[in-house]
Amino acid sequence: MTQTPFTPDVVAAITRHMNQDHPDGTLLIVQLIGHVPEATAAVMTGLDADAGDYSAQVDGSTRPVRIPWSHRLTERAQVRAEVVRMYEEARRLKEAAGERFSVRLREDTRPDHGDNEQSAYMTALLDGRLARDEYAALLGQLYFVYDVLEKAADHMRGDRVASRFDLPGLRRRAALEADLVFYYGPDWRAHVRPNDATERYCERLRRVCFDWPAGFVAHHYTRYLGDLSGGQVIGGKVTRTYRLSGTDGVRFYRFDDKPKRLKDRYRHLLDTAPWDRREQDRFVDEVRVAYRLNSALATALPQGASGRP
Repeated sequence: MTQTPFTPDVVAAITRHMNQDHPDGTLLIVQLIGHVPEATAAVMTGLDADAGDYSAQVDGSTRPVRIPWSHRLTERAQVRAEVVRMYEEARRLKEAAGERFSVRLREDTRPDHGDNEQSAYMTALLDGRLARDEYAALLGQLYFVYDVLEKAADHMRGDRVASRFDLPGLRRRAALEADLVFYYGPDWRAHVRPNDATERYCERLRRVCFDWPAGFVAHHYTRYLGDLSGGQVIGGKVTRTYRLSGTDGVRFYRFDDKPKRLKDRYRHLLDTAPWDRREQDRFVDEVRVAYRLNSALATALPQGASGRP
């Protein structure tokens, strides 16, 4: 901590008051002002002239959170004024969100989502009419998409909002590589090249995902929430169609954590992201772009008229 004008007795009294009398307010401040929306509980652990210190409960473990005051404090009364200010700001942010953003997002983009699900290629895949190499072609194109997207995730590690969406166990590039080895062998790279639709998709990712945090999350959301939702249906169908056992050939669809748990955490992050209405609107527009790019990628793939894998 920096040098503080507050004695240990004063700090102890303030933290005790906050934790005993205002636990809900403390949690709201940590979630929305401290930018830890996934916190399920929080306590104030200390303070000094420049900031308040908190401990947040996230997924069964504790995380230190330091939230700066709006100005340097010199008197005890100023602490109360700052805490009240932060609570009111957090409450306004929560009220301004109104309808959960994740719900609005899903409803506003539902028609765009359907375009990909109803493509000839995806219909053939779900009907069991694709040969193994025709299915493997999808994985090959997706590899290039995830390669760029996960490089963007590395680039966004320094952004305190965007980085939170890169949840542990969510990344798919390594799983795609394992599946491509299964279908093509260790020299799979010699068999896989991005088609024109995939090149356009990757170019869009390079354009928006490295410099615009919300744009990165828009594409991240489109791919990973799809993998956790409809992707689970596809994974089951692929297993049955090609008579696979274990995770061989379907690692792309297998997550270490339960898909519902990951989806719930992701949607909570969306609902508590500190984006104003204008940025949310831009986010929705970019998700629509992502769905169109996904649909174009599927449309460019062989559509499997063979009837049997």
